[in-house]
Amino acid sequence: MSKLTDNYAAVAAAAGLRYDSANNVIYGQRNGYDLCIYAADRNYGYMLSIHTAARNRSGQALTKDESRELAKSVKAIMSVKQDGNHITVVLSNTPKLEKLKTAVTDAINSTLSFLQARGYEPCCSICGQNVETAGYQAGGGYMHLCSECEGKMRGNFMASSQEKQRKKENIIGGIIGALIGSLLGVACIIILNQLGYVAALSGAVMAVGVLKGYELLGGKLTTKGIVISVVVMLLMTYLGDRLDWAIVMHREIGAGYGMNIFECYRLIPTMVESGAIEMNNYLLNLGMIYIFLLLGAIPTIRSRAAERKNENRMVKIGTVSSYNTLEQ
Repeated sequence: MSKLTDNYAAVAAAAGLRYDSANNVIYGQRNGYDLCIYAADRNYGYMLSIHTAARNRSGQALTKDESRELAKSVKAIMSVKQDGNHITVVLSNTPKLEKLKTAVTDAINSTLSFLQARGYEPCCSICGQNVETAGYQAGGGYMHLCSECEGKMRGNFMASSQEKQRKKENIIGGIIGALIGSLLGVACIIILNQLGYVAALSGAVMAVGVLKGYELLGGKLTTKGIVISVVVMLLMTYLGDRLDWAIVMHREIGAGYGMNIFECYRLIPTMVESGAIEMNNYLLNLGMIYIFLLLGAIPTIRSRAAERKNENRMVKIGTVSSYNTLEQ
């Protein structure tokens, strides 16, 4: 076990809960409320979220004032949010184990006392009934489900997976969609460069546009589609940078000779070879754009790949068994 998982196990013990090392979740029941405690972002393993499902007897959600009141009750609480029956309490990043144990236990105690005092009863995340529930990772999120809703969700996941498996991948359509989507990234590269900036934002925009475009016109996004999308990103980033140079050339000298943007674009390699555009500056700028493309695109691709992996995955917290329709 790593230091992080050792610390999670220690936090679970201190809070009177259990630790599911397979799914990296602290879970259990306190005062009738089912709890899941996890790091929403694996890059910030000590920024934990406490998740439960509860419904007010009057059907009202936590107000902004109530959320702020709860957040102020414990120093470590950063935010409190209710979405439907889901209540999530986000804690600040606390790497020191003893402080982390105190923060989690104090946050749990304050949260449950707060909910009880305002008439919030534990319930199923979906149907809202005050019945026995269990914690699940489902579709990339966390839920507390009764047996009936759990069965329905499994059925929905299976139907969704079967529909996707029947759908054939249209590679040609996907490439066209990726090229269309890449235009957003090209526009972002040009706008930022014209403003004198090279930013990872352009890489993220390029990645999102290309991946979404491929999926929309390709029917679905497979591993093959991601590889093709990466090639499109690299190609269109080069073309976007060259178009940016063409705009500069047109503005500074091309317009005076009656040349349009496309004629300037065609002459960029000649301008570089002749030294009119310094080779070092050209390559340095292109290299920086590719670096920022990687900085923006890699997290986006990882996130999309994780979504694909988890979109039809359902696992009961505290068990080694899982249901992943994409793998069946």
